[in-house]
Amino acid sequence: MRNVVRIINPYDAGIFPRGDVILLNSNENPYQPSEEVRKSYIESVDKINRYPDPSYIELKKGISEYLGVGIENIALGCGSSELISRVCDILLDELDKVAIPMPSYSLYLTYAMLRNASILLPIYERYSLDPDFFEKEKPKLSIICSPNNPTGNTVERKIAERIAETSEYLLIDEAYVEFSEKSLLNLVYEFDNVIVLRSFSKFFGLAGLRIGYAIANKEIAEALEKVRLPFAIPTPGVAAAVAALRSLDYYLELKRKIVEERERVFRELIRLGFEVYPSEANFILFRTEKDLFGKLLQHGVVVRNLSGLMGLDGNFIRMTIGRREENDRVLEILESECCKTSA
Repeated sequence: MRNVVRIINPYDAGIFPRGDVILLNSNENPYQPSEEVRKSYIESVDKINRYPDPSYIELKKGISEYLGVGIENIALGCGSSELISRVCDILLDELDKVAIPMPSYSLYLTYAMLRNASILLPIYERYSLDPDFFEKEKPKLSIICSPNNPTGNTVERKIAERIAETSEYLLIDEAYVEFSEKSLLNLVYEFDNVIVLRSFSKFFGLAGLRIGYAIANKEIAEALEKVRLPFAIPTPGVAAAVAALRSLDYYLELKRKIVEERERVFRELIRLGFEVYPSEANFILFRTEKDLFGKLLQHGVVVRNLSGLMGLDGNFIRMTIGRREENDRVLEILESECCKTSA
């Protein structure tokens, strides 16, 4: 076994308890899929005895129309997380420099380590990136997340442009971008070295079906298609994703609800005295003075405990924005705990 595999920590997805609990830990869409998605998924079950079309042309056409990009610029994967691995596979040789600003998504580090890359982990308060670092180091690959997980903020366009200019390749993870009003997608057409990742897991609520895609220049997209699994996305997943793209108005209405709740929860957490990070995603990060993760769990609420994450100093909770009644329950528990502390 390779030594690097021995030292890599398994991905920590948090806890997944059974029973009657409120799950606000994995940044999932809390609402049910559209009726068209349900219908298409069920109808596709009759075809699961056959392999899906390995070209996935119908899904690529749907993505092309959704984003206004060329079909030749699209590569698919089993979730955008798999595509992070595939990007590292096609770009990185041993000891290549990879810059991963922190705090951010831990799988970037895992997949770069598997390529025996030389990894740079600059830490930025609230993920406020300094492009001078990238200019000085000139990485083979830089990986940024916008909106960033877990801080929730987006990367300014001018900063992303400078990073693209001084890195051989730039990977931009936009898994949460539909909850924001700011995308860096068109940098793909301004820079041949930029790759943008998107997901059906968050905005479209298909986390359980594992569908992601990359947008890049034709050469990079073709390379990613070469190295992915030939039947990476199951037939029901393809059917559901295509139907979700046809149900855009439904999901835009869900986005409106989630964003409204995000802003309301942000204000309430501020009122309760927490240090809260402004978010353009479907989650909120906030600092606590004590272990409130355990208290919430005792009340049947599961959030993400990020205390100890590189780049976060102190006790932190990341809370997915759920339905209004779920968010109210969290706020009720937190207010009760705050009152105990002040008493």
